[in-house]
Amino acid sequence: MAATPQQRKLALLIAGGDADPQLQHLRARAEARGVAVRGLLHGADKAPRVDWCLDNGTFEVDGEALSVGAAFIRRDVFRALETKSSLDHATARNWKMLLDGWLAAHPQVRAFNRGFLMRDEVNKPLALIWARECGLKIPRTRMTDRADLMRQWLQNERVAYKPVAGGDLCRELTEDALDRAGGDHLPRPYTFQQRLVAPEYRVFRVGDSFHAYEVASQQLDYRGNAGRPQLTPVAPPSHLLEPLRALTDRLGLDWTAADFKTCADTGELLFLETNSNPMFAAFDKASDGALTGAMIDWLTAENG
Repeated sequence: MAATPQQRKLALLIAGGDADPQLQHLRARAEARGVAVRGLLHGADKAPRVDWCLDNGTFEVDGEALSVGAAFIRRDVFRALETKSSLDHATARNWKMLLDGWLAAHPQVRAFNRGFLMRDEVNKPLALIWARECGLKIPRTRMTDRADLMRQWLQNERVAYKPVAGGDLCRELTEDALDRAGGDHLPRPYTFQQRLVAPEYRVFRVGDSFHAYEVASQQLDYRGNAGRPQLTPVAPPSHLLEPLRALTDRLGLDWTAADFKTCADTGELLFLETNSNPMFAAFDKASDGALTGAMIDWLTAENG
């Protein structure tokens, strides 16, 4: 769908890391639809010259006043993941804080997740509790640094584990993994859950609409390096939508992606997590641009 005349007048700010493929994809899709895009991207070799004068309220980028009607901002995670540099991590954090502050000070600028603004990320333990309170079913879950308890659990069923805060792959728990910890006390708490099976789904919320994809992968965590997953657009499971809407409303998210996987015992879909800063480019390509189409429509709507 081509942009309406109103949308063509409305500049969309796209901000974050210049190596972020999600932002590159969104910018290309927006420009292809005739939407005026203003980029504010920082990277290893260059960064925009920014001057925000709080005395008079001006915000200039490379000497030009920033004037946009909508914004899509992502924290740059790719640079620090590549370099493992604390400086790059701090750079990304400070850029995001600056832009979140500007966005909060300009409520007329249309943006996703205003109810979540200036929070760094979804608290994953709390999201599981709230998901259950909103009517979603969750896996059997324990967050602990006690390897002895996990050895006991592992005797009865297969278990998966991941960092409490996320940021790494989900892996299958083994006796060897526990032994490498050296004793009955792990170096930090981890999230341990019953191991779930296919089918697996990712459900995006874009404003008031939902877009679902089935994820087929030979890996426990489809983000691993052993081949790309197969992503297939599907109708969102209807019984999940109202509790998922209630959960994401409670979290302040109208742009998010929630992950579900199947319980081997019951065949029910169980909620794993929802992400305030999800990857979306591969899913959009799998649906011929339907996801970014909905994103751009929402961001450039005439009445926000």
